[in-house]
Amino acid sequence: MSRSLQPKAYASLAGKTFLFAGIPEDEILSLLGIAGVRVAHFEKDQVIFDRTDTERALGIILYGACVVTKESENGRMPMSVLKQTDLFGAAALFHDEEAYVARVMAQESTWALLIPEEALRSMMQRDFRVTENYLRYLTARIRFLSGRLDGFLPQSVEERVFNHIKTRAEDGLYESEWSVSQLADALRISRTTLYRAMDKLVSDGKIERHGRAFRLSKGENE
Repeated sequence: MSRSLQPKAYASLAGKTFLFAGIPEDEILSLLGIAGVRVAHFEKDQVIFDRTDTERALGIILYGACVVTKESENGRMPMSVLKQTDLFGAAALFHDEEAYVARVMAQESTWALLIPEEALRSMMQRDFRVTENYLRYLTARIRFLSGRLDGFLPQSVEERVFNHIKTRAEDGLYESEWSVSQLADALRISRTTLYRAMDKLVSDGKIERHGRAFRLSKGENE
């Protein structure tokens, strides 16, 4: 499908993202006209950011999807799947470190709006609502990651699996983007152990399982 490479063509879609929340579309058009803002296309399996990437830019997915993984000598850990209006690259901004913290790879043909650090700074200076929205996003990420850290505290396997599901559930429902093997790798347990933990959580009435989807019981969703 043909897409425009002009950032202003995506003002309406950009308005649905956290960064431009509450800003009228005509004002978003003006912000997207700041020098350096661009639209890029990435083919399936093309790496967008990795630990050796030095570009400092905030990316917003316009069309397609991206997979975020953590790379190490021991392998690759799946972190998340990003879809339309999700962002990436925030960890590359406003610091002096050279390496990016993860790998972002196009899961399919993907179009992304890229906002370099200097352009984002100009947006913040021009419209304080952009600054407020960005700070809200960072605060939400801190709270989310704080919850994720609970999974590293001493817990039983069942508690670790349950914490993984609960912290990612939306309205009590968690639909895993990963296969059982990938989910087991992310939790650092075997597939057999993961199945056993899931069965225990179901038998204890904490979750209901429907394929890759899990629903928290009413009491656990509070």
